[in-house]
Amino acid sequence: TDIRTPDALVPQSDSAFHVDCRDETILHADGFAKVKPLDKHEVISVLQRKGMVVGMTGDGVNDAPALAKAQIGIAVHGATDAAKSAGDIVLTKDGLSPIYTAIQISRRIFKRLKSYVIYRICITVQVVFFLATLALFYDLRFKALYIILLALF
Repeated sequence: TDIRTPDALVPQSDSAFHVDCRDETILHADGFAKVKPLDKHEVISVLQRKGMVVGMTGDGVNDAPALAKAQIGIAVHGATDAAKSAGDIVLTKDGLSPIYTAIQISRRIFKRLKSYVIYRICITVQVVFFLATLALFYDLRFKALYIILLALF
């Protein structure tokens, strides 16, 4: 595994080449150890600039800024109140396995919502087509209230 220390997060100079090298090091690292809160914030910023969705786990006050900056901030079991309020998800069980469960459940919910939205759009198009056909071929007129009630139910 490629676990990096805080030294890898500091570019050798302010030149664009060294900053790009540092960004690539961050992008390809497997993790970071003994980093300060500002370093965590910088890692998240670099990954977000690269177009990645960033998740961060933390348990202390020093993790709160990074938890707030990440798209998915996860406060682990036993975290401080600051970390819990900064995070998007608060784990109530020990370990990181609840993260996997939360992702699976959220994907299932998203899939159901997407299916429902597609269903409602199809039904609406079907009703509009039916009413338009009636109006054109049979010269029928509909009150706006009837159309609104059809759309709602």
